[in-house]
Amino acid sequence: MRGIWIISILVFSFIRLGAQQDVLFTQFAYDKLGFNPGYAGVHEHISLNAIYRNQWLGLDGSPVRFSASLNFPSFDQKLGLGLHIDKTDIAIFGRTSLQGIYSYRIPMGSGSLAFGLNTSIRQFKADWSDPKLRPPNGWANDPAVDPNLYTKMIFNLGAGVYFRQEGFFAGVSVPRLSKADIDFDDMNLDTLVAVESRLIYIMGGARFDVSPNFELTPQLLLTVPEVGNIQYELSVIGILAEKFHIGANYSSGGSVVSPVESIDLILGLQSSNQMFFGLSYDITMSDLREVSNGTIELIANYRFNKKNKANIIINPRYY
Repeated sequence: MRGIWIISILVFSFIRLGAQQDVLFTQFAYDKLGFNPGYAGVHEHISLNAIYRNQWLGLDGSPVRFSASLNFPSFDQKLGLGLHIDKTDIAIFGRTSLQGIYSYRIPMGSGSLAFGLNTSIRQFKADWSDPKLRPPNGWANDPAVDPNLYTKMIFNLGAGVYFRQEGFFAGVSVPRLSKADIDFDDMNLDTLVAVESRLIYIMGGARFDVSPNFELTPQLLLTVPEVGNIQYELSVIGILAEKFHIGANYSSGGSVVSPVESIDLILGLQSSNQMFFGLSYDITMSDLREVSNGTIELIANYRFNKKNKANIIINPRYY
């Protein structure tokens, strides 16, 4: 109960100031379509990706996020398509989004440069009628809060550029080009207006062959908000025999006193040429470590075979 109030107040404050940032995934290295539409069509096979994140375990109302995506292979090595579904719940607040993604790829040297667009429909909700939210003195003593369920639909556009060649990738994207009004007060009776900040995602990474059976893949994800501080995720993953993944991730954020949000452990298994499973555990370093037991994240990726190709996928890549 105490956790729900803490999280609700924090999220509500961030929304009012227009500085809300998305909940990020620790295993972003395996989920690039959710950050950059230019990633659509990268794989040679249809790829289904699902990821679940439960943040700050043990704290009521903490962020829970689930996303799933379909990445279709490029047609004629040029056109890529994708679908992305995302659901995030934080205390009494929630957001569900559906994205349609398109990319166009052109050769560039030994690699390719893709330009991507995404259209999104998102539903925001604030459920002040949630039975778990029980004010000590009742709602009657706080006329500023109406204990009802509020929802709002938002349409937006996003764009991204993604460069890829053997052993290297880089990308820049803006998932929301329009600065959307997400205030539930459509009558504009309030003097404060809830406005969604724009974000810029900057990503990059490389693959280094340390030995014939071992490679390192350092990757970086920068989140540059229109309002607020830059946040970054730095991940280094080692891959043994193209099967076993083990790595670590550094996540910034936290607070002025503790600028590190978490230090994370990543484990993965390429169980077959088609199937990959991943698990991560975040050790909370911010002040919330006093009331939470860290964060857990699960991911699964499946790549379908083409009927006109052999039943094999060589060297599944995630960049």
